[in-house]
This record gives sequence, structure tokens and C-alpha cells, in this order.
Amino acid sequence: MSVKAKAAVACHWRSNAALSIFQHLPVSRSLSAVLFLTLIGGNPDDIGKPDMQQKVNAVIQKEGIEGAAKALNTTVHTLQIIIDGLTQPEGFDIRTDFDKPDFKRSIVCLEDLSIGTVLTGKVENATLFGVFVDIGVGKSGLIPIRNITETKLSKAKKRRSLGLGPGERVEVKVLNIDIPRSRITLDLLRVL
Repeated sequence: MSVKAKAAVACHWRSNAALSIFQHLPVSRSLSAVLFLTLIGGNPDDIGKPDMQQKVNAVIQKEGIEGAAKALNTTVHTLQIIIDGLTQPEGFDIRTDFDKPDFKRSIVCLEDLSIGTVLTGKVENATLFGVFVDIGVGKSGLIPIRNITETKLSKAKKRRSLGLGPGERVEVKVLNIDIPRSRITLDLLRVL
């Protein structure tokens, strides 16, 4: 598919709200998702429905996941992420099965925090600049990316990067509290 054709497909699908499940992906992966949807003859309104699963299965059975990835000029790993997103049941949220963190009962709001306090929390979101962690005070704290080092990550879990993913339980220390701006800066102590 030509660059011009890829751009046209991307512009057409980008405006569709059903494709918002791919908004967290880098542009190249989002484009691959749109192209894969086009390749299987899928409709964004069918995301999460049995019809989508059938279309995905038919293409993968015919071309194989490696062949489909090559046709889209992407990796098998990226295509698997896309397939997982397209075939999850409607309303599926990966976070529902995550363990709940153990929050300290005496710390329930921003004003209860103090610098140096050690807490457990659950990773809610990962960004290029850091990881947001729910520590039970109604506002997520940020672990800046510079505070996430290989020595602090669990050795038991194989990782491709220094990133933490949604749902992971962590032990953190409060580094800074900005009550007027409702911001909490955290340091990663360890992954639980």
C-alpha cells in the first residue's frame, strides 16, 4: 500500500470514535491498527463483537500472523497487541482483574501525606515522562521516568523495557507534595 493510500485510510478512520481504543498507541501502531482493520474488512463499530473475531481469525488463518504483520510492515508483537484490542469483548477493561493495593487507613487525602512517607500503590497509567500511581488519596502520584531504574524493578518478571504497566503493585516514597496544584511526586522503591 502506498504512503498516500495509508494516509487516506488513516484520515478516514482517525475520526471514528470506536477506534479510540488505539489512542494510547504510538502513531505507527495506530496506523497499523487502522490498516489491519481495513485488511480484514472490519468496521470500527464491530470492535469487540463476535463478527470481528471471525474476521480476524479468517485473515490470520489464511495469511498467518507473520504474513499479516509483513503485509502491514509491522512486527508480530505489534500486530498481536492490535488483534487483542480488536477482539476484546465490548466494555472490557484490563484493570478490573488487578489486585487492589493496600492503602494506609490513616492517609485518605492529599493533606494527610508528608514527605518521606512510604506507601503501596497501583500503577494506573504509563507515559513517556513517568508513571502515575494510585496511592489511595484521590489523586494519583507521578513517578518521574528518571526514578525508574533497573535495580528497582522486579527480577522475577521479564521486562522488555524499564516501563511499568497498568495494574502493577509498587512501593513508593513521597518526594514532593504540591497541594495547590494537587500534584504528588513519588520515588519508586520497588515493584511488589
